[in-house]
Amino acid sequence: MMIETISEVATQVTALAGNGHVQAFGNVCAKAPSQEAEGYAKDIVGWVKWGVIWLLIGAGFASAGLMVAGKISQSGRAAQMGSSGMFWTVIGAVGFAVIYGILTGIVGNGC
Repeated sequence: MMIETISEVATQVTALAGNGHVQAFGNVCAKAPSQEAEGYAKDIVGWVKWGVIWLLIGAGFASAGLMVAGKISQSGRAAQMGSSGMFWTVIGAVGFAVIYGILTGIVGNGC
């Protein structure tokens, strides 16, 4: 009901304006509010990307080390924790790539 009401109001407003053509806002590129903020925004995004990449690399090495240590010391639990950590590291890397792709698709790239 609410969506139909909003649609009807939008139709009436465009009809009253005398312009039958409604422009879409799909081509608007997201950008920082000012030149000063744009530099800070790029720095923060860069720091977050590098932080996530290094966390994933560290988690991968820690998981591999735990698996090796578990196999050497014949500790099944340590090896299991290492393999579980490796699984979650791969899931995290895939999630990072997917989220980055989605955000790049929404925000655009250099409008």
